[in-house]
Amino acid sequence: MTPVSVTVPTAAPAVAEGSAACAGSAAVDPAVSAGSAVSAGSVGAARLTVTSRTVAKLGRADEENEDCCAACPERGRFAIADGASTSARPEVWSRLLVHAFVCEAVDPLAPEVLAGLRERWWEQVSRPGLPWYARAKLQSGADASFLGLCVDVERRRWAATCVGDSCVFHLSGGRTRAAGPVLRAEDFSRFAQLVGSRGAAVPAPTVLGGTYQPGDVFVLATDALARLLLRADADRGRMPSPGWLAHSAGRFARMVAAYRHHGCLANDDTTLCVVQT
Repeated sequence: MTPVSVTVPTAAPAVAEGSAACAGSAAVDPAVSAGSAVSAGSVGAARLTVTSRTVAKLGRADEENEDCCAACPERGRFAIADGASTSARPEVWSRLLVHAFVCEAVDPLAPEVLAGLRERWWEQVSRPGLPWYARAKLQSGADASFLGLCVDVERRRWAATCVGDSCVFHLSGGRTRAAGPVLRAEDFSRFAQLVGSRGAAVPAPTVLGGTYQPGDVFVLATDALARLLLRADADRGRMPSPGWLAHSAGRFARMVAAYRHHGCLANDDTTLCVVQT
């Protein structure tokens, strides 16, 4: 399960927001309707399908879910972001990051793109009439982990750009061929590197990738679920079937509740994105 550093495939040309490449089933944004899921079929030669599921923290409403997931199987672009609960309006920031990667087909970590996203975040959250303490918190900004996956069907190659502790898994025959950026369940930390919406800093991402075979599966998971999957893989040599977990929204919600009840899963927003090649 050693990650391989590669060059990220060149992004597809940017597309206008609301175009076919980021509308309807082509793009999944569960944070807009938290707890929802979308399964998108293949178009043309893409032959990629995606299913995403998300569940908010126990005791929180769906609309308070700070995770966000977006997917466009036709373009081979998939992303998740996990907003830091202690930061300001992290749900807006995580949505902007994944939307830029999937719907606009740009790298949200590129300095000029990141600067524009920071401006858009401020425009969306800094509304007239906010109480002083809310405006003070906004000054500290939002933080989020980010993971963007590109799957090149023609060359059968994949590349993932990661900041923070949301993880990607490459499965072949049910076995884990690669995982990262966190490699062991015990390596998760409360102080993971994150992408911030304020300031000028540009985080240095971890880039993973390699080749794949038709029938392989890619799994994107935010930190709580990624830790559970890594622990299961280490203890039993195989993680719970991601396709089975994501089969229906009801099953995913029940399994998240059960894992939390038995202390296997932290009470955190929990998001899973399964890409079938």
